[in-house]
Amino acid sequence: MQPHDAAKRSRRQRRKATSPSQRAASLPWPDDPRRPVFCNRRVRVRIKPRGQVTPYGGLALAHALVQGLDLPRAIDRGVPIFKLHLPYHESDHVLTHTYNLFAGGDCIEDIASLQGSEAFQRLVGACRVPDPTTAGDFLRRFTTPHLGLLQKVFDAAHEKVWKVLPRKRRRVATVDLDSTIKEVYGECKEGADFSYTGKWSYHPLLISLAETNECLRLINRPGNRPSMEGADVALAEVLERLVRHFEVVQVRGDSACYDQKLIRACDAQPQVQFAFVMKTCAELVARAEALPPEAYHRFDWERPEEAARKGRVEARRHRRRTRKSRARARGYVTLTTRDQWVAEFRYCPSWADRDYRVIVRRQTVATSQGQQTLFARLHYRFIITSIESGSPMEVIRVAYGRCAQENTIEQLKNGIAAMKMPTGELRANAAFLMAGQLAWNLRAWLSLLALPKESLHWEWKRFRHAFIYVAAQVGARARSVRATIAGSHRFAGAFLQASTRIEALVFR
Repeated sequence: MQPHDAAKRSRRQRRKATSPSQRAASLPWPDDPRRPVFCNRRVRVRIKPRGQVTPYGGLALAHALVQGLDLPRAIDRGVPIFKLHLPYHESDHVLTHTYNLFAGGDCIEDIASLQGSEAFQRLVGACRVPDPTTAGDFLRRFTTPHLGLLQKVFDAAHEKVWKVLPRKRRRVATVDLDSTIKEVYGECKEGADFSYTGKWSYHPLLISLAETNECLRLINRPGNRPSMEGADVALAEVLERLVRHFEVVQVRGDSACYDQKLIRACDAQPQVQFAFVMKTCAELVARAEALPPEAYHRFDWERPEEAARKGRVEARRHRRRTRKSRARARGYVTLTTRDQWVAEFRYCPSWADRDYRVIVRRQTVATSQGQQTLFARLHYRFIITSIESGSPMEVIRVAYGRCAQENTIEQLKNGIAAMKMPTGELRANAAFLMAGQLAWNLRAWLSLLALPKESLHWEWKRFRHAFIYVAAQVGARARSVRATIAGSHRFAGAFLQASTRIEALVFR
């Protein structure tokens, strides 16, 4: 044996005897303190003819959950679009769009990155992946009945997940309603119109569940439609399923939701309570001003324990707050809320046959310019609710907790490109929205059932870097596929535990 062969063998033996973390820790420190830690070593790039490594190893968890929920078979049976399957089925196209968005694709053309990955094809057990052009043509085949059928398949999947949730997570379900303006720039976009903001846009409607961060409805509409048009029908369908799985269901929304159709949809279910912000009018202000002074109680947004915790945090901060002082120095007009009081009274709308509880919040708003306070005015805000228990302050916190839904809307636009509106047809863009809805819910279901619970409200960027952008070597076995990830990944333990939990789940 040659000496250099013996040296090579000894190096290989030492390398096998140590773990990756130990090898990284054993790297020598720089001899010269002026030299950076990052060494300028030579990097050589080589190409492997048949690559079975994918950077999207997290798709293994998503695909395992999809198979556990039996979504491919449900989509093929419930949404008949093709007369012939040559070779793709409806589920192949829906999951292609869903996995593309789940993995961070911004447009239909990004499907090509999955199409050219042999490891991804092995992971999902596909001989080929639809071309972006073919995937776009599939979206244009959708009709309005097809959209409704696909939504029923998603609704059935929601119920399967809710059945396996522990009882403590099925006590209260809080439904948030809102709409958003999605500006588009193509002049030939079908259904696009000028919205109330004056932008050429679509006007999607969103219904989400606060506790589980699930997207229950994501409906595309023309840009000039009212905010809550069609929301009563969609809400009635959602509430019919929620009351079967949750003890108490609460519905909340802004002043656009103060509509008799939405309130009647809530009253139709005895388990459903609502809290909607009301539009201020002269009649309500007169009722609030007629209340005796002893009916009002001082209100503070923060609970006592939250105020104490915030005081401890602010005590450690000594940075100077320059915004107010700079606005005062430049003579800007500033509005400042000084005091707040709450009260309540009974009110019967003109279209209703019963009265409701109305919470009134009175604010003293001071207007100042520079160093001088000009005047102070009283502002009134109202909430109509069917929640009879709890203090007025608790009802206000419930109603304005809906503001967290703005984070969901922002992430649907930027975190996941669900509102990209890639095609020129209204229904095709609605189908793309529904693929984004499924991608969003896959992430929520993974966090609820398998992954660490704190990942439920992470931004998509953080979630992808933790549980999707995981390098994995994919290998096919007799009746299964094995995805091997590096043990040095910081969430390798949680990843393996999630895979075990998904395999143990039994959906009915």
